[in-house]
Amino acid sequence: MKAIDKFNNNMLRVINYFLVAGSIVMIVVNFLQVFFRIIRQSIPWSEEFSTYLYIWLIFFSLYEAALFSSELKIEVANFKNTTAAKIFFLIREFLSLLACAAFFYGSILLISNSLRYPQKTASLGTITAYFLFCMPVIFAFLCWVKSINIVKAVKNIDIRPPLA
Repeated sequence: MKAIDKFNNNMLRVINYFLVAGSIVMIVVNFLQVFFRIIRQSIPWSEEFSTYLYIWLIFFSLYEAALFSSELKIEVANFKNTTAAKIFFLIREFLSLLACAAFFYGSILLISNSLRYPQKTASLGTITAYFLFCMPVIFAFLCWVKSINIVKAVKNIDIRPPLA
């Protein structure tokens, strides 16, 4: 598990650098767009570029949320028994893994369709499939993280009855 944790931490570090750099680029592009509008000019591609970059930033930030199990959750059951809570966590992680795998498969189909019938963006003139490549990448990472969480949860469950 140490090697896996090290890999996850290294991947998290790379993704955090990407998130910081992407945020800075997005802020600069939007600032330049505002500045140029003040002087009656415009950057025609800035809004589209910022939108796609923002989507990438959101998708890649999911990795950190999944790694620390801090995704948005709605608590439907609260268990006083720690074993029941651990089993419920295991079930939730398994269902999340299935959802991520389905999204991974769907994103592969989406990209293959987008490449088969290429459509270019309005202002950037780039094929939209290129902006969608973040989806299978991040869903593969999420499947990885969910699988690791499941393995850790199984190791953490103690189903022995308490000693009297």
